[in-house]
Amino acid sequence: MSTLGNLLDEIFDGRPAALRGEFAGWARGSRRFAAFAGEYRSKIRAKLRHAGDDDSRRDLHAELETAALLLRDERFSVEYEKYAAAKQRGPDFTVTFKTHTPFNVEVRRLRAVVDEDNAARTARLVYVLGDKVRQMPPSIVNLLWLSVDGVLAVDEVTAAAVALRQQAEGKDDAFFARRGFVGAADFLARYQRLSGVVLRSPASIALWPNPIARHKLRPDIAMAIGRLNI
Repeated sequence: MSTLGNLLDEIFDGRPAALRGEFAGWARGSRRFAAFAGEYRSKIRAKLRHAGDDDSRRDLHAELETAALLLRDERFSVEYEKYAAAKQRGPDFTVTFKTHTPFNVEVRRLRAVVDEDNAARTARLVYVLGDKVRQMPPSIVNLLWLSVDGVLAVDEVTAAAVALRQQAEGKDDAFFARRGFVGAADFLARYQRLSGVVLRSPASIALWPNPIARHKLRPDIAMAIGRLNI
């Protein structure tokens, strides 16, 4: 059996064939992703073991696909759950551009909801943004990577971001306390750690930059991310 075959057997251990097939395709098509899979085989295997239903497996698929996409660009190197290794809560990936410019990527699959109206969709995005900014560490560029089952427009993220800022600037401490923050000021301080949101749909990648981010994403990195789907 090939070295790749051995690696796949070790990682998947008889688990869902559909995910194994796509994962194998990423590894065959990219020596860099194959090396990533080899380095993090134990972590990926553990995640597969704990992905007990279809939604959990789709969430893990989105995470691993993000690594595969980032590794298409030779200028990106990818570390998996670097903060967890240091016993800290943090984003899924720490990416380094051209060996010297690090940034973080937190992946969230945005599940499709049948017959969801605009208000409900905005409310869901408000929840996701509020939930994920609590994982963003200071003093570094942090991106939230939304892997979207359907279509999500940049304008929809803008609407959710505006709604959140209005709540914070109105000093609605109770609203943010229910979401795990000390209050509105705590949310705003953490929200400034979010540099932007990547919208990854099956057909495209778009980027929403946070206008009040403390650390902005460099234009050359934004361009590189935008071209990953080509």
